[in-house]
Amino acid sequence: MLYTIAVLAHVLFFLTLGSLHYRRKVEAIQDPKKRAEYTLPLVQGIFRRILKAAHVTVEIEGMENLTSIPKDEGVLFVGNHRSYFDVIIAYTLVDRPTGFIAKIEMEKLKPLKRWMDELGCLFMDRSNLKQSLKVIITAIKQVREGQSIWIYPEGTRAEGETELDMETFKEGSFKVAEKTGCKIVPVSMIGTRGILEAQFPAIRPQHIKVRIGAPIEMKTLDEEAQKHIGAYVQAKVKDDLQTLLAETTD
Repeated sequence: MLYTIAVLAHVLFFLTLGSLHYRRKVEAIQDPKKRAEYTLPLVQGIFRRILKAAHVTVEIEGMENLTSIPKDEGVLFVGNHRSYFDVIIAYTLVDRPTGFIAKIEMEKLKPLKRWMDELGCLFMDRSNLKQSLKVIITAIKQVREGQSIWIYPEGTRAEGETELDMETFKEGSFKVAEKTGCKIVPVSMIGTRGILEAQFPAIRPQHIKVRIGAPIEMKTLDEEAQKHIGAYVQAKVKDDLQTLLAETTD
């Protein structure tokens, strides 16, 4: 329970006293893009401290696949999703302002929502087609302006027994890449479910392995792959998960 208490202490500080301290500086910046650029390292700092408090270590492969893309170029990050900690880890590795498409229920967490707004996160009500379409249109606009977006195309956290147990990637999730022509960056993680969900509510130390895959450009794919881009990207993510698992067992 000590790890759980330590993590909760960091989260509460960030959302209360830390929020009061930093938000004045953030709100003084008028340009949304510059606000996101200023906010990102602040959030990365607290998330790294949360991981340290939880005794979670992260090993990253393929960082060159991301750093080879100009930082002012918006991309669509796509990942497998097994834990709340996926987002925390994701923010520690991105090198550019990035907003997540989150479920609408996250809007109710007002202290957290304020920070998510500054980072360019969007909130989707998957039961409301009209609202979901508006979110996708906003995401397209953000990517065209150089803001990156991170999605979990499964639509929820997978609860399967193994790392390879994923929900089907929803094809509609890739409209952002289809309409903007931006690069799709697949990101695969193993071990995150063992931090919290496997023994909820206790937090346990864990070593996480992450693989950033080679960027995918839809225009370079054949017609069949473009038509089923969700399945295509999911296959790439699954291949990278298998690689990470093989390295773990060696």
